[in-house]
Amino acid sequence: MVQEEFLCISYFDTIIGPTIFYCNEELSNEFDHPDLGRILDISDQEGTFIFAFRNYQTVNHIFYIENENARGGRLLLMITYMIRAEYFKNEIKDVFNYLETKRPILEEYALELKDLREFPVILNRHDNKYLLQNKIPLGSKEFQKRFLDLFNSFLNRLSVKSNSLTEDFSKETKKIFIFGAENAGKATFLKNLEKIQLDQQKNLDIPTKIFDVVIDNMELIMEECIDKQFKCEQCNKQNRCINKAQGFVFIFNLSDEQSLMNTKEQFKVIIKRICNISMNYKTPILILGNSFNDKDHIDDHLIYETLDLEQARKCNVSIEYFPVNLSKNYKNMIKALGWIVRNII
Repeated sequence: MVQEEFLCISYFDTIIGPTIFYCNEELSNEFDHPDLGRILDISDQEGTFIFAFRNYQTVNHIFYIENENARGGRLLLMITYMIRAEYFKNEIKDVFNYLETKRPILEEYALELKDLREFPVILNRHDNKYLLQNKIPLGSKEFQKRFLDLFNSFLNRLSVKSNSLTEDFSKETKKIFIFGAENAGKATFLKNLEKIQLDQQKNLDIPTKIFDVVIDNMELIMEECIDKQFKCEQCNKQNRCINKAQGFVFIFNLSDEQSLMNTKEQFKVIIKRICNISMNYKTPILILGNSFNDKDHIDDHLIYETLDLEQARKCNVSIEYFPVNLSKNYKNMIKALGWIVRNII
């Protein structure tokens, strides 16, 4: 049976390396679970982060616990809450925001584990009987009861099934809308996001952990929608592409000046509509100049002048421009997406 929710505690064992101390259910390759050990193996900075792995999405908290027998006098641990979001699609409309709400719970749990008697000592014990994902029996009966009571309490607080489904994260998910010049690479951009996501799973580059959520929330705006001032059928005559927008991505051909000229009015329509709507946050607009020809680029000054970016920034928007070859320069795509994600959260 495929489990939908997991709570796991893993740590970096001084002898055998990354090790799972305990999970509510055993992780296995059969169900394509993420390798928590690999994440812990390359991550030694304290903090909380989200990591998406194909069918599973995780929020993780890394912390240290004092241990005189460990290198440097402390051990590295990680608490992971993981869900199979597809199973909870009716309950969770925005996976990223949902997992973000779990951040303070994981941080509180880490503090409780630090104060748990015997825990630091047990982490240094070894027994061939308990090498697989459950080392609780290495502790005393008192420790086992206290550990499991604490574990089950926090699992209950984290669980989708135990939470009210009327919270903000259950509302309709907002989108990141993509628009821009014809044949400028909008479809290529979406397609290559998925390739980047798979590559990142192999490399486990933690700063780019939320591509799965970003991809799910991205959508192309029809040119007709912009031309009709957001009163087209797609917008349902309610300015959907403005009211439901967490951000925008504007794409043009950096090797073709006409591509920029043909779409500057689209850009200005978006800016005007945002300026006319009262919001308590700045809407991020990511501008991507797709470099089809690495030798011929439109001058940056012309881009800023044509789109009138100085005037646009006077409205309730944050704007950043990135030149990038959307067909092959994944590193710059990651950098650009990092900017819009930071501005959304």
